[in-house]
Amino acid sequence: MRVEITIPCHNESHRLEMGFHKLASWLRQHPAHAEHIDLVIANNGSTDSTLEIAHKVAATSPVPCRVRHLDKAGLALALRDSWDSSSADIVGYCDTDMATDIDHLCDVIALFANPATVAVNGSRWLRDSVVGKRSLKRRFCSYLLRLGIRLLTGIRATDIACGFKFFRRSWYAKVSNNLFSEQFFLGGELLFLAQRENPASIAEIPLRWNDQPGSRINIKRAMLSYWHGIRLLPRHRK
Repeated sequence: MRVEITIPCHNESHRLEMGFHKLASWLRQHPAHAEHIDLVIANNGSTDSTLEIAHKVAATSPVPCRVRHLDKAGLALALRDSWDSSSADIVGYCDTDMATDIDHLCDVIALFANPATVAVNGSRWLRDSVVGKRSLKRRFCSYLLRLGIRLLTGIRATDIACGFKFFRRSWYAKVSNNLFSEQFFLGGELLFLAQRENPASIAEIPLRWNDQPGSRINIKRAMLSYWHGIRLLPRHRK
């Protein structure tokens, strides 16, 4: 079973190298898992030196690593481009800063050993999750988003916003042509579709997660992107 991890990057020159080396170090220390893992660095719309750094670190990768480039910025666009061009059995992504404990890749691989699993969703909101200190603003926005998504969409997954999600590529290929997400809502859209088909096909895992310095996410823009996605979800009910 091949697992391909995409690292989406938009103007991440300040922390791509550090995050990638952290992941590469873990792979070197876990050769039994590394032999099943490929990497993708998905640069999208960067105006800094992210693309050059991506090629530099990819050349040092302990596992196969390809670089994808899109001129247009968009988290979902980068992931869809990566996954559409993949031949792996499992596709997924993690954030550039590796805020999620990389050991959770072992959980992902174990869960997909069950052929009925089509999605593994990492969550910071489960009882056994261990989450480092976050700003009050980020915690409030995350809670508000979580509550709104559950009430307005019926999605049962507890953490749509976390950047640690994996999908069986054969299932993703069946739904990919009808996806609308271009920015942050792709995880929610895919989990909605997986739940509609079979709620039992989604596995959630509690995460060990620590916010990392250097994040440049625009919370207001991200929240608007999620609400836009919620408004478009009825398309999938037709």
